[in-house]
Amino acid sequence: MPRTRAHAACQDFHRASEAARRDVLTRRQMLKWGIGAGVTVYASSLLPTQHLLDAAGAEAAAAPDAPVLVSVFLPGGLDLLDTLLPLNQEGPLHDLRGAVTPAEPALLGNGLALHPALTKGPNNGIKGLYDRGQIGFLPGIDYANPNLSHFASRAFWETGMVSQQSVSGWLGRWLDRHGSRDNPLQGLSAGYGLSPTLKSVNAPVASISNAADAQLSMWSVWGEWGDAAVQAYAAIADTQPHHAGPQSAARAARLAHKVSEQLAPFRRRDSRSPDPLAGPVAYPEDNDTADRLKTLAGLLAQPLGIRVATVDADGEFDTHQGQAATLTRDLGAVGEALATFQADLEQRGIADRVLTFVWSEFGRRPEANKSLGTDHGAGGVAWVQGPRALGGILTEYPSLTDLDPEKNLKVTVDFRRVYASLLAQHLGTDPAEVIPGAGQFGQVRLVRA
Repeated sequence: MPRTRAHAACQDFHRASEAARRDVLTRRQMLKWGIGAGVTVYASSLLPTQHLLDAAGAEAAAAPDAPVLVSVFLPGGLDLLDTLLPLNQEGPLHDLRGAVTPAEPALLGNGLALHPALTKGPNNGIKGLYDRGQIGFLPGIDYANPNLSHFASRAFWETGMVSQQSVSGWLGRWLDRHGSRDNPLQGLSAGYGLSPTLKSVNAPVASISNAADAQLSMWSVWGEWGDAAVQAYAAIADTQPHHAGPQSAARAARLAHKVSEQLAPFRRRDSRSPDPLAGPVAYPEDNDTADRLKTLAGLLAQPLGIRVATVDADGEFDTHQGQAATLTRDLGAVGEALATFQADLEQRGIADRVLTFVWSEFGRRPEANKSLGTDHGAGGVAWVQGPRALGGILTEYPSLTDLDPEKNLKVTVDFRRVYASLLAQHLGTDPAEVIPGAGQFGQVRLVRA
């Protein structure tokens, strides 16, 4: 069951979270009509409707070792200084943070340390992955003159553009160029709504909250009425209307029906039957992030042609007050989920294909506030994870004695430089196709040679 708790975050975070939730529900309710239970399909009006059932399997067969990029978003603005502690700047750190900084961090042996909560999970958690060379940290990540609004900053990261204009997501644009027009599972959000990162123009994408229960159904309609509604919707799928509106409805119906059929092998017969997607690793209970990653790992192991995927982590990283307790709880839960996900991929034999990128919309101010928390700041932290990741500290750690004019950490790597690197080094495509002006940002080495 999802956890509930009172927010200790700012009003901007509330508004951004609520706006995203309303947008997801609005689109989901519109598209849920005829979509499989737990499955929502987002498709362009140009989507061909022939051979949809075989598209995912055909793509997987054509490129069985194709690389997969997973984007994991930590909402609220994860703090760099308490996640990846600069013990080599211990004096300034204590002066700025005092009791906010965790007392017993996990030493990395290079003047840095991890928050102790990041040792939770299989094989010593995120710390264990780092020790095995499967985590590459990116301290100081942000963009020049950062906007410290949750809503704006998240949108910039999702689109890959520091612009107020409404555009498609950066991974959606990649699918428009390198994906297909007939496999909506190629771009997948593990959750109840589509991540804007996957918003595309022509390429169909999908969101899946529970593939094990996937079947054609109607929102809030069940019993005899539900059966009749499904039959009516199936009848619409068989029509060939001549006008634009009915054509769109018939196209959506056919697509929904086909995706439901694609996922039929993974349905559970009833609540007591085993999950067909279950793997060899036990995930932590009462952990929403772990539930989403568990679903994703199961789907990645199937021949579905998934190339890019997104997960919105659970947690409240907008730590304006009580940061120590919040990070111990929420960073621990996310770290445990990510470590379990990695162990699952390894046990399934697919870890070498999958690179996970973990990010947040900005960092926190270096100086603690009076509520034992930190306010919105620049220079955050992200990381790449998996056997393909280049392990270590991959970007320059900001100085605590050389702050910017706003007394924030200086940005040491632009997030678009990281995106360009992921596109070129992992997905093997030209970053300029997706990131405007990619050449001016250059690249940072993220992937093993």
